[in-house]
Amino acid sequence: MNKREQGPVERFLWRDRYFGVPRWVVGGVLVGVIVCVALVRGQVTITDRVRAVVEGFRHSSVYVEPGAPPTVNADHVRQVLGDRPIVVAILSEEPMPPSGKPLVTAGLKLCDDIANLVPTNLVIVYGNEPGKGYKPAFCVGPKFTNEDHPVNASNFDFVLIAKAETAWKYRASPADLTPQVEEYVLAYDAQAAKDYPDSVPRRGAVPDKLATGEIVLSLGGIVAACVAVFFLLHLAARAVGRRTPRNRRQLATGARLSRIGEYVMSADPQGAEQAEVARQYVLVLQGHESGANVERQVEELERRIR
Repeated sequence: MNKREQGPVERFLWRDRYFGVPRWVVGGVLVGVIVCVALVRGQVTITDRVRAVVEGFRHSSVYVEPGAPPTVNADHVRQVLGDRPIVVAILSEEPMPPSGKPLVTAGLKLCDDIANLVPTNLVIVYGNEPGKGYKPAFCVGPKFTNEDHPVNASNFDFVLIAKAETAWKYRASPADLTPQVEEYVLAYDAQAAKDYPDSVPRRGAVPDKLATGEIVLSLGGIVAACVAVFFLLHLAARAVGRRTPRNRRQLATGARLSRIGEYVMSADPQGAEQAEVARQYVLVLQGHESGANVERQVEELERRIR
């Protein structure tokens, strides 16, 4: 398309530039960044909480969030855990946000988020489950079992929790939940002795590049959104550019038909030529209103009324 064929929209899209870049490209990038920032901001609460928990595990097997209730004895739990691959997060009584999934509790969602960042450990998270009160959630890191230790991971999931719960229900109370961890550790030792007769696994280190990975993911999301918006705007601009010349032609044709209509209304209706022009005018007007291309018929009518 040359410059003479470009409409005002296309000239706006391609001739108006910022630093040599078409304005619509800059706009697409800005919209993409705004969308990504909005999405990331919506996840800041969970992300910051998970990061704080995982960073706390660098220095201890137990993380205590500010404002956490004294229902779990953190010092005693540290002694009980030793160097076992088990970490415990004791959160405040602020209700955990819902998981957004019908069969996943808020505590389990938060536990899984943490376990993905300490993948070689078993994770216990104490928090305020909406509608259920302050209680623990248990999950298994995705790399707790691997090729070096090919055991059934479910042995350390529901099976282990069920065994521990059978024992702690006679010891734990709403004011003292520490026995839950004690019985969980005893159940773990019994299961690990069966699955790891030669070498019981020990707690793994927290990855050093936690923050870097999150930044890369965030930037990747921004780039993906920018690219998506870029192409959406590009397609929209091309569609508008294609429709605009047609709209202009329809308006111009309507104006020409109006002038022909004025002639038809003012001319002598008794004349044979005028009657034929009136008949053709009605037919052309109907075609124009239906969206048909009546350019040739309009030119013929204009020639006849000159």
